[in-house]
Amino acid sequence: MIESQVESKSEKHPWWASVGVRAAAHAGSLAIVLYGTNASYRIMTGNEPVDRRFRDFFEFYSGAEALVKGTDVFAAGELGYIYPPLLATLLMPLVKLGIAGAGLVWLILNAFLLAFAAWLGGWTVATRLGVPKAAPLITFIGLALLADKLFGDMKMQQSNILMLTCWVIGMWGLGRHWLISGLALGFGFSIKYLPIVALPYFAVRGRMKHVVGLVCGVVFWALIPAAFIGWQMNADLWRGATSGLIHAGDGDWKTDAGQARVMNTREYGISITTAVVRTADSLGQPKLALPAAALLMGATFLAAWWVYRRNQQPMWLGRFGAAEEIRWPVLLVEWTGLIVVALAFSPQTNSRHLVHAMPLGFLIGAVIITGQSDRTRRLGIAAAAIWWLGMVLPPSIPSMQDAVWMWRRAAGSCVCMIIAWLIATDAALASLRESVRK
Repeated sequence: MIESQVESKSEKHPWWASVGVRAAAHAGSLAIVLYGTNASYRIMTGNEPVDRRFRDFFEFYSGAEALVKGTDVFAAGELGYIYPPLLATLLMPLVKLGIAGAGLVWLILNAFLLAFAAWLGGWTVATRLGVPKAAPLITFIGLALLADKLFGDMKMQQSNILMLTCWVIGMWGLGRHWLISGLALGFGFSIKYLPIVALPYFAVRGRMKHVVGLVCGVVFWALIPAAFIGWQMNADLWRGATSGLIHAGDGDWKTDAGQARVMNTREYGISITTAVVRTADSLGQPKLALPAAALLMGATFLAAWWVYRRNQQPMWLGRFGAAEEIRWPVLLVEWTGLIVVALAFSPQTNSRHLVHAMPLGFLIGAVIITGQSDRTRRLGIAAAAIWWLGMVLPPSIPSMQDAVWMWRRAAGSCVCMIIAWLIATDAALASLRESVRK
């Protein structure tokens, strides 16, 4: 009798729901955000040349400055502005502040967006799984797993935290907020294109409102710059950005005037596709690259299908339209998988782009702390270990640089990320099956 009362009490008041644990998780999350912000600020206020102090933001700012002055946007900066016109257009009001003032605004915005995306992502996963009090700890686990990449991204002052925010809002909007979800993903598409992968996913699952929302989002944000820079300039910048992207794998990344100077994906990418392309090139069979990459993507799909089947979860039967509204554990698994597979097979992926995959950290965190059995929790821990080690090993120290370079060129981080997602999917679906049985 006493044992049953103790067990009932522990189920109603799990350790992760205590005030102390939640407060510590909030403090840990805030510490990660503040550490990355401070590290970036110290670089910004250092003594190096301006392009080294403001890193990628220098290129964004230079593109905005070129719009203000009416010069070639893609010729601005050192490495060059490579995005569609939206980001440069939105940054135009900051040009009057100078690079120092504009950089400070960008840093504050990045810090705010990171805190917001982490909070919203953790809260969405926790509430949709029915454990809202676990949100602070799920948020902290997601941040902690990606802390190394987050710090690198903030120091480089890139736009990946902005992209993460778009993915997280898209995840939150998988319910009834189809228009907000579409606007967020459409905004992300006008920065780095990748969120367009959500369009076929929505269509296959019969989520037609989300299809409409995403199409509206893409069109809206694609056309917004025209109101400020004119239709012709907007069209020219879109043409130059997409042209530079298409030719990024041609060899010489210094493209013609009016085109984005996108770096050669064969040299800098860490994705599975890029690794396959390098291998095919080394064998003198470049035409084999795309079929081989498609084969590996198909193998990933088959592995996911096997995980679904093993956990008695349909991948296709009954998976269309209104039925999708109540499948939240599965939706979280699939949304995370959409991001993971897109990153793992995109030729443009570099190590800091892995910041986009923070929803995988939230999913893993949820499995670890709320799994229905010891087995599912152990799977969550295994997924966390594989993903984290895949991102931080080999250590980036001078004596290990050759090993780091080889690991990245072999797509080690992306392979580990896919394995971690498959394990986390197995754990999440197993936990769902066990909860239904109870």
